[in-house]
Amino acid sequence: MAIHDITIQQGASFAKTLTLKDSNNAVINVSGDTFSGQVRKLHSSTDIEATFTFDSATNGSSGIVTWTLTPAQTRAMGTGKFVYDVEWNKSSGDVVRLIEGVADTTPEVTR
Repeated sequence: MAIHDITIQQGASFAKTLTLKDSNNAVINVSGDTFSGQVRKLHSSTDIEATFTFDSATNGSSGIVTWTLTPAQTRAMGTGKFVYDVEWNKSSGDVVRLIEGVADTTPEVTR
């Protein structure tokens, strides 16, 4: 699992890409798997600030997963520091947390 802080610009599109590789640096075909991830104020918060959308179908055979938020989603978010994570839900039933960190949401001026 990796720790990586991100910046989300309120009111703007957000997209990141992960490439999954095994210990031999070979890409892992993830096209049959699903992914999930959320942004919350605190780890213990019950309220969800945003839920990422994932695309592993387009380039999943190359181990590439894209995770996004729409402008409407980021506009609805508060500003400040949040926490997030992304989990890989393998077809075997195993769940692996791939990445987590702080999501710093910066305020939108232009509306």
